[in-house]
Amino acid sequence: MSERPAAAAKPAAASVPRARWWRIGLLLFLIYTVAFADRQNISVAAPEMVKELQLSSTVLGVLLSAFFWGYVLTQVPGGMLANRFGPKWVIVGTLVVWGAAAIATGLVSGYYQLLAVRFAMGLAEGAVWPSFAVMFMNWYPDSERGRAINFSEMALPISSIIMAPTAGWLIAAFNWETMFIVWGIPPLVLAVVFAYWGSNHPAQDRFLSEAERRFLAERPSTASRENGSFLEVLRSPMVWTFCVIYFLWITGLYSFGLWLPSLLSQLSTSGIAAVGVLSAIPFVLAAVAMYLNAKASDAAPDRRGRHVVVPMFLAGATLLVQHVVTLGLLGNMIMLIIAGVGLYAAFGPFWAWALQYIPRNQAGPAMGLINVAGNFGGIVGPLIVGAAAAGGAVADGFYVLGFFLVGAGLLAAATAVVARRNDDAEVH
Repeated sequence: MSERPAAAAKPAAASVPRARWWRIGLLLFLIYTVAFADRQNISVAAPEMVKELQLSSTVLGVLLSAFFWGYVLTQVPGGMLANRFGPKWVIVGTLVVWGAAAIATGLVSGYYQLLAVRFAMGLAEGAVWPSFAVMFMNWYPDSERGRAINFSEMALPISSIIMAPTAGWLIAAFNWETMFIVWGIPPLVLAVVFAYWGSNHPAQDRFLSEAERRFLAERPSTASRENGSFLEVLRSPMVWTFCVIYFLWITGLYSFGLWLPSLLSQLSTSGIAAVGVLSAIPFVLAAVAMYLNAKASDAAPDRRGRHVVVPMFLAGATLLVQHVVTLGLLGNMIMLIIAGVGLYAAFGPFWAWALQYIPRNQAGPAMGLINVAGNFGGIVGPLIVGAAAAGGAVADGFYVLGFFLVGAGLLAAATAVVARRNDDAEVH
């Protein structure tokens, strides 16, 4: 695809209103920020829950992964519902259900009840990202999609920056039950806000200016075919390759976030509030790296693969090196910051890259399928780290994640090379 039309469109893009960013994009960002915070805040509570509920590392690993058992079940159905009825009301419904489940996490008593509400929260949140996929295809042209996806995905590190110290303070000031209840309120508020201000498509949006509506209508996606069947998605080797890459990557990413506070609590003796603050530090630079990498990826959309490969290798290599080098708290924090940058920087380019091989009308189900495969890593990763850390030291299991990330980088590199050769063959 020639880059000349995109360059010519830049003045027009700058001259129209940007409600697709400050309203739709901001709402999606806020929703995903709260989603990831509610998904991850159990990691900050974990050290206190271990003491109070007498949990072993292995049993804690099962509790940390319970969310993902529900999460993977509603990915593809959630995308299909978003395609059929529109993403707006699917998102509103999930906000209500997961907000209720988050509050219930602080109200129930007993290990098995905690497993049940975490599973229920996963069922609700599982429909969010596939619904977002439909929003990205409807609201953003090809030249903006990488940054739009990245804007939402920046919620991952930013939610940790906000959630970790907040959750640590709430636990220290009150208890871990209160922390879960407080963090369950924002999804219910966002459900009301999105029901009023959200919209499935620019053509249906009652608040959008005619200039911006026309701008978006004149720039339909050309990076992928308009129509296709879900059977075609299932038959696509590229889609399944992205599934495997995402599985390896997410095995490392979610386990990093879930086990990081427990690791830091063993490295530091400053208490739970300090652990919350330390846990937020790696995610600050990760957010900056995500923005810069997505911007570079949109500038060269035919080279998105390299913006996925390099961060994955960086994160994997750092975790492996950290295991073999003896470091103090400061040295470990530097290594964890580097690993965090690598883990998160690839998000925008990865999904924009995958969408190039998916028919437009199958964006929701296809991204749901890839997310299913990836989030099995959310089940596997915590269990692996928990089993490897059975002796009590989380660091003994943390390095294992590096092998998964290096594997993801190798497969992504091979995929980028093959895809590039196929594109060159089509041109010639």
